[in-house]
Amino acid sequence: MLTSLRERADQLNPRQLFLAVVIPLFCIYLATATRGLPYHIDAFTNALTAWHLATHGSIYLDESPDLADQQSSGNAAWFVTTTKGHVVSQYPPGAALVAAPFYLVDRSSRRIPMYGSNDPDAPPVTIDVPSLVPASTAAAVATALAMALLALVFVQLVPASQALAGAYVAGLGTGAWSVASNALWQHGPAMLWIALALYLISREHHIGAGLAFGLAILTRPHIALIAAAAGLGLALGRRSMRPIFSIGAGSVLGLAALVGYNWAVFGHPSISGGYGSVFTEQAIHSSLSWYLGNVAGALVDPGHGLLIWAPFLIIVLPGLAKAWKAAPAWVRGAAIGGLLYLLLQLKANRFSGGGGHFAYRYPLEALAAAGPLLLLAWRDWITGAKMRRYLFNTGVAIAIIAQAVGPIILGV
Repeated sequence: MLTSLRERADQLNPRQLFLAVVIPLFCIYLATATRGLPYHIDAFTNALTAWHLATHGSIYLDESPDLADQQSSGNAAWFVTTTKGHVVSQYPPGAALVAAPFYLVDRSSRRIPMYGSNDPDAPPVTIDVPSLVPASTAAAVATALAMALLALVFVQLVPASQALAGAYVAGLGTGAWSVASNALWQHGPAMLWIALALYLISREHHIGAGLAFGLAILTRPHIALIAAAAGLGLALGRRSMRPIFSIGAGSVLGLAALVGYNWAVFGHPSISGGYGSVFTEQAIHSSLSWYLGNVAGALVDPGHGLLIWAPFLIIVLPGLAKAWKAAPAWVRGAAIGGLLYLLLQLKANRFSGGGGHFAYRYPLEALAAAGPLLLLAWRDWITGAKMRRYLFNTGVAIAIIAQAVGPIILGV
């Protein structure tokens, strides 16, 4: 029976493969997404910006100055006051831009007092709170599309049945389900643009890949490292500078748009925007011991460790060396970029990513970038060894069950 299913899966054309991933995953994501209050403060900030952009044509919530006061900023939502006196999200605009079209369909809101999660004793802020269904629908769509695009990337490297399996492991066995698709975090849109960029690279559309990376940079700026590494890896593999210029052109457009946005909104050109210099200073001045501890926590912390909640990766890691030799240059470059992205993230911020979410979230973009290399490691290291295959499958089962029931048990 399994052989018959595998043979049928291998006959899927790219369109069928895409649909076989995106439709079921979207249905699962939407059914399990958070669609009302309480809504995580980070995701709520993006949702509020997206709704205001769709309904008022502006990212400024100047009618709600209390959102940015000393007690409410970082409590009810992450809004700050600019030098020009505007009230605006501290985040880059990428996630809100993805969700704004969904708010054109449902513009409803209700004026209610919002209590903060970081300081519940602080007085509430009474604001217009939009329906959160469009925000979570956007997150589910973005994440499902990201997984389907990864399937199209994978099928450039392995048979369709393995590409299908790889996409479902990524979609259900990682925080793509419990975090990225659950609410309007930045991770779902960021993974979407990374996956699109990798797909376009695999199809030799390097300028388009650069533009996709540019959109990713507008969502999480340090994805620029993934873009740079992918372009450089491809250039070295082909011994040609053309991929650097082709991928770099679109990526630089995204970076320039981000800098221009921050200049227009916050009064000075920067990459960090509403964050200010706090993470830059952390990245520069954090001690080596703190950094190594932060990296270790990101991997094996009981609450937020990647290898704890995605244990199948432990079985795959020994196969990376062999996979590296077999991988195309763009696969190697993207994987290095994902690693650099995560290492920079962990240098600038604590590994946990705060509270109120299940397991890990910061490694998600790195996993998307390294997905093709991890798939090759699985193919070359796992499939031909019975015990490794058993351990890997057990690890996948544990990860999927954890993603399904963990958030319910923990109430996040």
